[in-house]
Amino acid sequence: MPSIRTIFVSFMVLCTIFVMTGPTLQAQTGAGDFSLGNDLLRQGKFEEAYEIFERMLRENPRSYAVYDRAVTALVQLKRYDEAIEMTMERLDRIGDDSNTSIKLGEIYDISGRRDKAMETWDQVLQKNTGNAQIYRRVAETMNQRRLFREAIRVYEEARKQLGDPSHFAFEIANNYLAVADFEPAISEYLDIISRDSRRVSLIQRQLLNYDERQLYDTAILLIEERLGQVRPGSESDVAYRDFLIWVTMERGLYRRALAAARTLERHSNNEHHAMFRIGRELRSRNEFELAEQAFRYYLELEAHPLLARSYEELSRTYQNWAGYLTDRNLDFDGAADTLYRKAFDTVEQLTSRYPRYDRLMQTLAIQSELALDHLKDPGKAVAYHEIMERAARNETEQALAHYVEGRLLLFEGSFAMARVSFTRSNRIAGSGEIADKSRYYLGLGDFYNGDFTYARLQLRSLERHNHSWYANNALQLRFLIQEGHEEDGENPELHRFARARYLYDTGHYAKAADLLAPVLEEPAANTLHGETMLLLTQTLRRIHPEIAFRVVDRHTRRPSVRQAASERLLWERARLAEAVYIMQRRNIENSKSADELVSDGLLAYPFSAEERFYGRNENPGRILLNADGVTGYYEELLLNFPDGYYSDIARRRIQDLERMEREI
Repeated sequence: MPSIRTIFVSFMVLCTIFVMTGPTLQAQTGAGDFSLGNDLLRQGKFEEAYEIFERMLRENPRSYAVYDRAVTALVQLKRYDEAIEMTMERLDRIGDDSNTSIKLGEIYDISGRRDKAMETWDQVLQKNTGNAQIYRRVAETMNQRRLFREAIRVYEEARKQLGDPSHFAFEIANNYLAVADFEPAISEYLDIISRDSRRVSLIQRQLLNYDERQLYDTAILLIEERLGQVRPGSESDVAYRDFLIWVTMERGLYRRALAAARTLERHSNNEHHAMFRIGRELRSRNEFELAEQAFRYYLELEAHPLLARSYEELSRTYQNWAGYLTDRNLDFDGAADTLYRKAFDTVEQLTSRYPRYDRLMQTLAIQSELALDHLKDPGKAVAYHEIMERAARNETEQALAHYVEGRLLLFEGSFAMARVSFTRSNRIAGSGEIADKSRYYLGLGDFYNGDFTYARLQLRSLERHNHSWYANNALQLRFLIQEGHEEDGENPELHRFARARYLYDTGHYAKAADLLAPVLEEPAANTLHGETMLLLTQTLRRIHPEIAFRVVDRHTRRPSVRQAASERLLWERARLAEAVYIMQRRNIENSKSADELVSDGLLAYPFSAEERFYGRNENPGRILLNADGVTGYYEELLLNFPDGYYSDIARRRIQDLERMEREI
């Protein structure tokens, strides 16, 4: 039998547990009701929510949170008088409470009694003169009710009472923006920048919410006025000019922005790097000519920390520019090739002038890739690779050197040796961009060589790296192999395609076209017919766009092809039609005739038993295209593939053509 002492101790423990857990359980129950009420409010079940909060308010009448939810439910039920009565009772019970009084004004305004609301809020402010938080809460409530000018009045009154003209500057400016009163808004923002230039990014984010030309024009005007009032080179001058560059860029006044950046560089002793920053921004907006000027600014200086890097960025600008022209059918008269040559020459100047450049290996790799991919000049790439072998200082740089070595061997057709170099590069790099590049070209080399099984293995491993730019290329190539590969590996179409792809990639366009020409009379149902025709189209375009268009246009009219033409083939035909049309508008002609550019066999290739394409004995004359004709090709694409991959782009091209015609 337990002792009296044991019973007493047990009793005390139970009492302690009861004391400790009783209120907790009650609090947990209250918290559960509060959470349930909030859920009901979110679900729009306002009557049920009100019943819960009204009961909780009787149990805990001083809780502002419970009161707030209860009157919110009443307001949602449009029982405004009850909400006002509940609020008045709370004020009588607990005395003067600013939050409750501000809420009362809000209820008055929601119920349509704005005069009463303003009177209530004014009374709150009069009782709390000098209290910045009360001014802020009243103004924020007015903002929620879209009373922006009234909120401005409250903020400005707060400034007077607090004796600080800089107080609430951001809030006042935002409210002026909300009512489209741009001049005082920008003035407030400029005052903020003059006091703390670090807040300019916050101001920029706010202005981006307004796509108003007048807003940016007002900002430009006021900034230029402020610049006339400050000392050149001062902290305010630099901050204003930096802001001016951003505003003019957003306004689309790119030349003006470039001029502002040049002035800022001069006033800041070339230490603000404004031209470098705007150069990268202009390039991202496809304003390549202006980006070129921005980077060349540093090339004209005797010395600058960004001089070497500007060479690299200028080369990248030329590369992006060339890609832009090619993607948009604007590559006329070898413009893209000229830009790639400029990109190459610019990087060459960098490596010759700065042999100790901290990004030398990456730069040499860029030179090598440009020499192979665009100049088709392996001799230059060999010279850069020799420098890379001597300069490599760590495993990453060694991996890069082996990668360039593999690219050279691949270009020369030494597929087995290229495999060794790419394998070394991949093994040293382990992961990352160099490893992905090496793995992709391993697969491509096997593809060139007809080793389709090995190629598929290499490409499949790269596909798992979905973050890699080369993963998509690998997927496309492996799919092509899978479509054309047979178990014995003897599919002549796939071998022909692989050989033609190698000739195309190494710049032997006429040979590639001759090899692919038989596709023009083969059945359209052949496994690789579509891919082969696309490669022939790309090859002929490198020779001359008009020849490519003639071939593709006549080919797609073959009955077997017309019934099963792929979206991609119709897209390429429309693009070629547009390219020829623009060339004709600009009077751009190739200096050589079609007879000199391609072989006799291709020009005279039979499309059917009765017809030969553009033979010497039946030259139909030069095709003349107009905007309606080009639009027709895009419309045919849309008719066959209304929701296809190229449908949105095709619609935009039609709009651009129509706009181009109106501007003539």
